[in-house]
Amino acid sequence: MDDVKFETLSPDEARAFLTLIAKDMLPVSVPVDKTLVQTAALPFYEDYKFYALTDMSLPPPNIRYLLYKPGDVVLMNWTNSPIYEVNEKAPIKLDRKSLVEYAKFFFHFVRGQLGRFIIVEKPEDVEWLDTANEKEKAEVAAHIKPVTYKGIGRDNLFTLTAYVIFKNALFRTDIKVAPYELDVMDPETKMPEHFSIGQMKLTNEDLLIEDLHVPVAAAPGEFG
Repeated sequence: MDDVKFETLSPDEARAFLTLIAKDMLPVSVPVDKTLVQTAALPFYEDYKFYALTDMSLPPPNIRYLLYKPGDVVLMNWTNSPIYEVNEKAPIKLDRKSLVEYAKFFFHFVRGQLGRFIIVEKPEDVEWLDTANEKEKAEVAAHIKPVTYKGIGRDNLFTLTAYVIFKNALFRTDIKVAPYELDVMDPETKMPEHFSIGQMKLTNEDLLIEDLHVPVAAAPGEFG
């Protein structure tokens, strides 16, 4: 993910860090002397840093990810649970700028068994199969735009508009994000829906183009 800027720890720093978190990682273990450790600050967390652990004894994919602050290790598992857990503890800090970065982080590291939502902001973000032609590439390029902040709606949720690829189709969708814990009336069910801080929901999906010649993401495995 290009928006996360990693710094690589020295071998001694990596060894010390892996030794420090070894017990909290169980039952997962990583080879202390064969793991590349990289770290990045995230604008929406003040206390937690993001880590990538690349097991050099294995071929790609061979990277595990975790969120960490001293005394707490939260291993990522491609579901929203680790992120929502840290949102409650950190707590998460959301504003106009960090909200967009949070949404892109969330959709990159949360991947469903039936596919993943890939945010695309520019033509280079789209991964094409060799069978794709220039016409469909140009059509997609004409549609997509950067993630746009729309403000806080009457439902008291932040709203973003984004262009996403799901399976082999391009959609425009609104992304609703809770700025704090609250209940929101669902317009379809007419029932209150509880949101935890930082919880997301896609609404107003608009199918733009389908049957694209793009690779369909497989179900997530252990590594990324």
